[in-house]
Amino acid sequence: MACENDAKIMTFTAFKTKADACEAAAAKMLTGLKSALSETGTATILLSGGSTPAPAYKRLAVNDLPWHDVTVGLVDERWVDGDTDASNTRLLKESFLEKGAGPARFIEMKTAHDTPQAGEADVNAAYSVFAAPDVVLLGMGPDGHTASWFPDSVGLERALSDDPSLYAVAIDATDCPVAGNHTDRMTVTLNVVKAAKTVILLITGEEKRAVLEDTEANLPIHRALAARKDDMEVIWAP
Repeated sequence: MACENDAKIMTFTAFKTKADACEAAAAKMLTGLKSALSETGTATILLSGGSTPAPAYKRLAVNDLPWHDVTVGLVDERWVDGDTDASNTRLLKESFLEKGAGPARFIEMKTAHDTPQAGEADVNAAYSVFAAPDVVLLGMGPDGHTASWFPDSVGLERALSDDPSLYAVAIDATDCPVAGNHTDRMTVTLNVVKAAKTVILLITGEEKRAVLEDTEANLPIHRALAARKDDMEVIWAP
C-alpha cells in the first residue's frame, strides 16, 4: 500500500508476526548500510530504543560487515544513567553492539551534565556526524510521537524547526503522559530524519496503525512523513 506525493512513496508492508517484521526491518537496514559502504567506504545509522526493534538489531548485528567503518547513534535517549533499564544506550549495547557490531563507533547521546538542556551543545556537536545519515530506524508511540518529539513537549518546535545548525536538541516532556517518569530527553531533529538516505518506521499493533493513517491529526510522525514527502518504509505487524 502506498501514498504518492511528488513522485515519492510511503511503502507500507504488513507482516503476520512481529518476528517477521523485525526480520524485514533488519534486511532494510542491512541494504542501506551495504549501499553506503559500497559507495563511500563508511556508513552512519541511527537506531531507536524500545523493546520492539531489539530483535531487529540482533539480526542486523550478526551480518559480516566491516563494522569498524560504521558509525552508530541513537534517535533519542532518556536522561538517565547508561546502566539503567530505561537507557536506550544499554538497550543498544545489549541487543546490537554486544551481538556482533561491537567494532562500530558508537556515539552516545547522554553526557555527564545534570540536564539535557545543559548537555545539548555537546551532543549537538557530536551528532553533526549524522547530518545526513545513511539509515534511520524510527518507532512511534500511541500519541503519534516519534524520536522524542512528544506532542506539547517543551523543545518540540526546535526539534521540528528547519534550523540547519540543529542535529540534536533537549526535550522536556513533563506534560506528556506517554513519556512516563523519564521526561528529560535528548532527540535528533527533523532535519536529520529529512536528510537521511533511508528511513524505516517499525511499528506494531492496530492502535498505532490507526494513528499513522490519521494524517489529518498532524502529529509529529505526520510531520516526519511530510518533511520526507512520504519517502519512508513503514513495516507493521499486529
